[in-house]
Amino acid sequence: MFSSSGTRYSVFQAYVHIGTAIDVSAKVLSNLLCASSCSKTENCISAHYNKATFTCSLFDSLAFHPRDVENDITVVNSIAITENSREKLFGT
Repeated sequence: MFSSSGTRYSVFQAYVHIGTAIDVSAKVLSNLLCASSCSKTENCISAHYNKATFTCSLFDSLAFHPRDVENDITVVNSIAITENSREKLFGT
């Protein structure tokens, strides 16, 4: 997924964050807007966008686990996910 500025984001569907958000915004209309707000926020490396409630929660971690299909986790692509961390995060 690309933003209008050309920044690339990776989206992981059906995952939800574990932990406390560093910021939460309501009435966010898309996961791209949520990811864009993360890229503009200091210390934010991933964002959880809830399509059901249109909320965007920003996180300074990648701690998340599988959940329901109505939720997306959007990870700013500038964060490298190694094979070890991929296995830890996704079990693959």
